[in-house]
Amino acid sequence: MSGNPLMKIRNLEVGYYSENGFNIIINDLNLDVNEGRILGVAGESGSGKSTLAQAIYRSLKYPGEIRRGEIIFREKDLLKMEAQELRKMRAIDISFVPQAAMNALNPVKKILYQFYDVLIAHGKDPEENMERIRESVRMVRLNESILYNFPHELSGGMKQRTVIAMSLLLSPKLVILDEPTTGLDVLVEHDILKDIREIQRKTNITMIFITHDLSILYEMSDDIAMLYAGEIVEKGSHSQFLKNPMHPYTYLLTKSIPRIGVKRESIVKLRGNPTNYDPSNRGCQFITRCPYSESFCSESHPDLIESDEDGHLYRCLNFPAWRKKATI
Repeated sequence: MSGNPLMKIRNLEVGYYSENGFNIIINDLNLDVNEGRILGVAGESGSGKSTLAQAIYRSLKYPGEIRRGEIIFREKDLLKMEAQELRKMRAIDISFVPQAAMNALNPVKKILYQFYDVLIAHGKDPEENMERIRESVRMVRLNESILYNFPHELSGGMKQRTVIAMSLLLSPKLVILDEPTTGLDVLVEHDILKDIREIQRKTNITMIFITHDLSILYEMSDDIAMLYAGEIVEKGSHSQFLKNPMHPYTYLLTKSIPRIGVKRESIVKLRGNPTNYDPSNRGCQFITRCPYSESFCSESHPDLIESDEDGHLYRCLNFPAWRKKATI
C-alpha cells in the first residue's frame, strides 16, 4: 500500500466499565493510517468501530476508558496530550463526523454562527474568514443561503452536508467519519458518499471511514481494516479484499452481500451473533461462528501476520487450508 503513515496506533486497549467489571472492546490493536488515502474500518455492530473512532479523537466518555497504547499523530502521542492541547488540534489537525451527525448541530443557532464558533475557538476572526466558510459550503454542494437558516429548516441530507463542511472548514490533515450517512435515504446517501470521495481526491486529505455496510466500504476505501470482537482480523488494499480475502470472516461477509443475478438461496449466510472480545478464550475469537475451523483453532490465539502480498495482513491459523473448502 502506497503512502506514508500519518497516524500509527500501537497496542491500543479500550473498554467499558459495567456491573460485571471492565469489558474489553478494543484489544491490543495495531493500525497504520496512510497519508492521502481513505482507510475503511468495517465490522458488525459491536465490533468496536465507534469505540475506536472516539478513542482516536479522544472523545470517549466514562464508562469508557483507554487502558493502554499509543496513538501517534505527526510524532505526538494523542493519549499523552492534555485537554487544552487536544482542543487546539481538533478541527485544525483532526476533525470528526459522528454517527447521525445531523443531530450534532445546535438547534437554536443559525448555521453561520455555528461556523463562527469553530473559527473563534481557534482564534480566527469570523468576518475575515467568510470566504473560507463559503468555500466549505460550496465544497459539499450546498447553496450559501443555508448559512442563514436554522438546522430545522434544512433536510436531513443538507444537515449532514453542513456537518461535513464544518469538519473541513480549517483544512484538517485527518477526518474521521463514523457512519456519516446513517438514517439517510439511499439516493441522498449515494450523493453524499460521492461528494466525500471527490473531496478526498481533490484535497488529498486522509480519511478514516467507518461503516458496517460492505458495499459502501468497497466503494469508498483505498485500504480496509476488518474488525471482529475488537481485533483486526484482516487488513489490506481494496483490491486485495475483493480478489483475495484471507480471513473467513471477510470472505463470509463479502459473500453475504445480495447481488443482481444471484439467487437468494445461494447467498452465503454468516451464522451466529457477534461477540465481544473474550480474554478467557485462548484460541481464535471467531471460532464459534467459523464453518472452516479446526480443532487447533481453539488451542492458540492467532497473530496478525503479513502474507506474501504487499501489506496484506490476516489473523487466521487455518489459512490457506480453509480456502480450499470455500468457493471464491
